[in-house]
Amino acid sequence: MVVYHRVTQEELYRFAYEVFRAAGASEAAAKAIAYNLTQGELHGMGSHGVSRLMPVYVERLRNGGTNPDPQIKVLQRRKSTAIVDGDGGAGAQVALFAMGVAIDIAREEGTGWVAVRNSSHFGAAFITAREALKHDMIGVATTASIPLQPPYGGRARALGTNPLCWCIPGGKQGDVIFDMATTVVAKGKLLLAIMEGKPIPEGWALDEEGRPTTDPVAADKGVMLPLGGPKGYGLAMIAEIFSSILTGAEFGPRINNLYGDTSLPQKLGHFLGAIDVAAFMPPERFRARMDELIEFLRSIPLAPGHKEILIPGELERRKAEEYSREGIPIAEDVVASHNKIAADLGVRPLQTQPPH
Repeated sequence: MVVYHRVTQEELYRFAYEVFRAAGASEAAAKAIAYNLTQGELHGMGSHGVSRLMPVYVERLRNGGTNPDPQIKVLQRRKSTAIVDGDGGAGAQVALFAMGVAIDIAREEGTGWVAVRNSSHFGAAFITAREALKHDMIGVATTASIPLQPPYGGRARALGTNPLCWCIPGGKQGDVIFDMATTVVAKGKLLLAIMEGKPIPEGWALDEEGRPTTDPVAADKGVMLPLGGPKGYGLAMIAEIFSSILTGAEFGPRINNLYGDTSLPQKLGHFLGAIDVAAFMPPERFRARMDELIEFLRSIPLAPGHKEILIPGELERRKAEEYSREGIPIAEDVVASHNKIAADLGVRPLQTQPPH
């Protein structure tokens, strides 16, 4: 049985920031990474939060695989597009910078599209894409990742879980945040199951022999399954084209494994966009129309076995509200292992509430 401790959002951010600073990250990098991972945990995504990613992020900073103080720069700007070089920095920091560029361009041109190269793992896509919401804009984000799923009909790894994300400003009914892996689930959920010693549902992955498995360790040695068979494969390929081919970044097996040799930069690419709603209609009118759409969807009669109709991102928003009140749950063994990392770096341990 997994035992969970609760920690406040503020304390988790403090802890992560101090750990990354002690690991050599610049102040700007540490702030960006700590914010990104804390937000992942806050929204119920331990697979993209401090629980799973802190140890490998620290290792990559200390071993040289992630540039602790990157000189991120715009290489080219042409009308509504730009190319950003991340200088091997942490993906959370590089993507945040690039999304800011996309927003600035969209403010001038109506839309802004930024191709990012020379970056690394950037956490949950929605954390970057939702920056556009602050400016009455639609945010778009996708990224390549290390090969984990086969092309449809194959049995060897070729494409990553390659997420696709859209963040759309809403009105009283809330924003619409759609963030999906192109595999049945993100690889992080598989790794979190390994950490917590839990089985995975059948249909997530195949083992090395191509057989369905509920053992996360066996699945980690095999392949993740694409969402919807050939449809998920097609979406993953599109994400790879935008994030790797169009950006000039590495693709497929040329991307260095996040958990492999941590002295090597990942050389990842992302593709980010911002669409200014005001280029099409007044933002307040758009938000009102979004409310009408959501209210219509909620009015549809429920199918048997369902209690309500949700909009994309609503479960994560509710989770964030709950964890803001009651604290973020972190598994006891994760707390212990992370505090060991902190002790090695001379950082104060994570202060948690004991399990009830």
